[in-house]
Amino acid sequence: MPGDARNSVDGARLRLRLLGPFEARLGEMPLRLKSRKAQALLGCLALGARDGESRARIAGLLWSESEDDRARATLRQTILELRQSLPDGAGFVAQRDTLLLEDVQTDLRAVQEALNAGEIPPLLHDVPRLSETLLEGFEDLDPAMRPWLLGLRRGLARQWSRALEAMLENTADKGPVAATLLRLDPTHEVACRLLMQAAYAAGDTAGALRAYETLWDALGAELDMEPSAQTQALIAEIKSTEAAPAPAVPRQVPVRLAIMVPRFPEDGVTRDSLHLLRGFRQELLACLTRFREWYVVDGDALPPAAANARVSTRMSLNAAGVEMGGAISMALTLRDEETRVVVWSDRFELTMQDWFTLRQRVVSQVAVSMLGSISVARLAETAAVPDINLAAHDKWLRGQSISRLFRPQDWKRAEALFLEATRVAPEYSPPWSSLAQMDNALHIAHAGVRRTRETELRAIQRAEQALALDPMDSRAHLCLGWSLALAKRYERAKSHMKEAVRLNPLDPWSLVASGLFNAYVGEHATAQALAEDAMALVITPFPAHWVYHSAIAYLRGDFDFAAECATRIQTTAPPHRAWHAAALYQLGRQAEAQEMARQFLEGARGEWFGREEPTDEAIGHWFLHLFPIARAEDWEKLRDGVTGAGIPAGASRHHGW
Repeated sequence: MPGDARNSVDGARLRLRLLGPFEARLGEMPLRLKSRKAQALLGCLALGARDGESRARIAGLLWSESEDDRARATLRQTILELRQSLPDGAGFVAQRDTLLLEDVQTDLRAVQEALNAGEIPPLLHDVPRLSETLLEGFEDLDPAMRPWLLGLRRGLARQWSRALEAMLENTADKGPVAATLLRLDPTHEVACRLLMQAAYAAGDTAGALRAYETLWDALGAELDMEPSAQTQALIAEIKSTEAAPAPAVPRQVPVRLAIMVPRFPEDGVTRDSLHLLRGFRQELLACLTRFREWYVVDGDALPPAAANARVSTRMSLNAAGVEMGGAISMALTLRDEETRVVVWSDRFELTMQDWFTLRQRVVSQVAVSMLGSISVARLAETAAVPDINLAAHDKWLRGQSISRLFRPQDWKRAEALFLEATRVAPEYSPPWSSLAQMDNALHIAHAGVRRTRETELRAIQRAEQALALDPMDSRAHLCLGWSLALAKRYERAKSHMKEAVRLNPLDPWSLVASGLFNAYVGEHATAQALAEDAMALVITPFPAHWVYHSAIAYLRGDFDFAAECATRIQTTAPPHRAWHAAALYQLGRQAEAQEMARQFLEGARGEWFGREEPTDEAIGHWFLHLFPIARAEDWEKLRDGVTGAGIPAGASRHHGW
């Protein structure tokens, strides 16, 4: 900025418009930035944490397709542009590792402050679907921006909806609040009914009918649904010119409720159909976790924290299935664990042909039974990808059942099923996540195979595709987090691991996987807390859980627990034996450590897929390159343990891949 103009705005407060087309001002003077990345950088900082965002996080968000060094260099150029455009004191602070905006004024903050004060923000009342305008036009700036923005926008919509719903309960004049809520979410039936009642009570029957027709159109266009029976009954009363019913007060949503989903019995189902039963349960869990009105527990026991503080009502969703004539006849029951009263039950046949219809029906019925009048918009979250090709879904389920066995001889078959699913239904997210998982595990499942840069980049691209297709899927966040960690992009990986836990806080797999990642990046207290929470959620942990718990304990220096966990691992996969050998060595149990090291070397040699000869040195070098351990001292702790047990390190070095 020329000197005179710059001086004229010295000390002016930076003001940003984040809702709608981006705009930056210094006081009343427009701030012209040459690049969209500079605009996006200001927007990201304004939406970020109060204490700033790391440079690595911003670089990963705005230059996700570039190498880390190149992304950081481009970020430095953008920072230089902002420094040249902004006067001193405008609030932009660039520290060595952190970027932040101080004392910035935004329209987003103004909306939130008004809601906090119990007032209707004019912008929220005037602009339809205001949350969807957040950083409008920046969705295609970088592949990482779209899922990040979609998540923020959905979060804003939920946050604002709840604030308006609370205002509905605390005000006598419900009409303006209901109208604003419908501007934000045209499918909100409670708000529409209140608006219809208010219009009819004021003698505006035509206005009540228009509100109903608008709701009908929105539900049909967006969700392929009709208004609920309660709403249709209300419009029938209005049309019959009867007196308007008394305004209904929205029910208080129970926020301390847990749904426990025990494992479905498999005795009555043949092996060829198990993937249907298991897949239905996993998809049902994924759908239920999209609601913020309850917690979902994968199992039949609550973690202590939830039982003591966060949950006051416990429900269990139980199933019994018997295979008959090519279909699985199932009975589902939803039971209050305190009173033992069954609040809902139904029978149905589980086949691929009615998979998605059935899934949505079950979740909807559960929601209605527990919450009475849940928002239709939130119910719609269970209907993600309703028109998916059923053959593609079946291929994905079969691929999952194969890949979970982690057997190298079946690897290509599982990968082929996932690839075929993406070809048949490219807009379906889960197969993309599964392909990224296979890329991330290829070098672990195949002794002697090394990670390649090509595989790392492909895994990131596939995981980003999964996340772009479904930003609310916790498994997509987990996959992208691991893909980034294996490419040594640890800072960007952290945000996706945190989001996976936030989206599914009572899922033991999300917790223990995030715990292992935190152990790899040196956050050992966080890793231990997540691992303990995961352990409290399951009665019988899967073998993979013990594998993760053992590594988490080893890296924090708890070698006793690491060795104990290792004894519980019922698998012959070689890497787990090496961890066990290292823990035994650290405990001074030399003879046992050497025997476990011998078993590891023999097992790896017998399953060798590498191009080089499977010497002890080659096997040790392969093992020490498997895991994305960020800190040299943690990696050296593992190296010292395995070499002490008798596994040569060869030419291994930290980050030597």
